[in-house]
Amino acid sequence: MKNPKLCILFLYHKCDDLTRNHLNSLTLSNPDAVIIPLTNAVTEHLPNTVDVASFQSRWPTSNHWRNIDTTIYNWFLNRTIDAEKYLFIEYDCFCNVNLIDYYKEVWDSDVAGVDFFSIKKNPGWNWFRENELDKLTDTERPHASGIAPFVCTLFSHNALEQTITNTNNADIFCELRLGTTVRKLNLKFKRLPLLKRSTISWHPYPWQINRPGLFHGIKSCDHNSGREPQPGLLKTIYYDIRRSFSSWRILKEKGI
Repeated sequence: MKNPKLCILFLYHKCDDLTRNHLNSLTLSNPDAVIIPLTNAVTEHLPNTVDVASFQSRWPTSNHWRNIDTTIYNWFLNRTIDAEKYLFIEYDCFCNVNLIDYYKEVWDSDVAGVDFFSIKKNPGWNWFRENELDKLTDTERPHASGIAPFVCTLFSHNALEQTITNTNNADIFCELRLGTTVRKLNLKFKRLPLLKRSTISWHPYPWQINRPGLFHGIKSCDHNSGREPQPGLLKTIYYDIRRSFSSWRILKEKGI
């Protein structure tokens, strides 16, 4: 059987209506992709779930939020399928588009996503504090970098394989561990186009989801209720520029 072009890893931690609805929309919009529900030690599983709690891990697993990247790594090391690309999607992503087409502008990269920065470029990022940096090895410290947010990051097979082989095993926040490894390996990173990355952020998406796209984070089934329409292109550019000056790479307020 030919390897699929895209494998979507759908990470979740509970089987509520939101999670099921988002998985259903993702599945309907991506008939050509392999979608694997992926979790770590939950009591109720979605159909066809892989629960990595059954696998031996070389990474800390006590805090699944801090170490969510290791759920991906443990799955990859025990996978039963290879793909050209792997995309990390979380339960609070709403998707109503074909993601192979959606990521076409960055498909030729090793890694693609919303933001990738070094400690020199963004020294105020919260996870560059000393108690996190101290967990990096001497050879990693000069490469300290972040990929933010972790969600919606796309990896080639070779890049993910290299990352897992060379990543740090300590209890390091996932976005710091991942970004540092990517920079240390000198992997080619591409940002999604502005209008696409503007709907993916660390905080809940503040606008209505009323057009085709990939959106994070959507925390309720009635997300649009009481929310303003999405901003136009000029406001989106303004928002993205303002966000670039924030050490967190986010703007928490609803307005622009």
